[in-house]
Amino acid sequence: MSSAATANQQALKIFKQVKLRGKKKLDWVIYKIDVKEKEIQPEKTSSDEKVKGIEGLVKNLPSMQPRYAIYDHEFKTNDGRSTSKLYFFSFTPTNSNQLDRVIYAQSMKPFRDSLSGIFPVSFNTPNEILLQFKPEAAEEEEEDEDEDFA
Repeated sequence: MSSAATANQQALKIFKQVKLRGKKKLDWVIYKIDVKEKEIQPEKTSSDEKVKGIEGLVKNLPSMQPRYAIYDHEFKTNDGRSTSKLYFFSFTPTNSNQLDRVIYAQSMKPFRDSLSGIFPVSFNTPNEILLQFKPEAAEEEEEDEDEDFA
């Protein structure tokens, strides 16, 4: 018996809204797995929030549960042109439940493969996401003062 969940139609429809250009476009979407239904469903989108961009996405990630997210990262190239890349986030906090980790890991590849034009990345903390996409908003990480290995 497989624990892998599949994306529902709403999940795929919302992905297309993130991929769109224009006024109705979304910056990001967070997906969760409904374990009972074995279904990947949209949980929150940038249209639900006042805080847009990567800060809005990070603010809405749960601290102890895995999630998937799609983020449209808009930026300027070295020569000043505006462009964007779609990222598929696999967010798995280190303190998340082992069963949840397994279910999300088993479902990730089929879900990711059903989405076109994305760049996959994995993160364990919200701060890792901010460091990657908006370093000035990331909190400084404290140095590990483990003297046993000095």
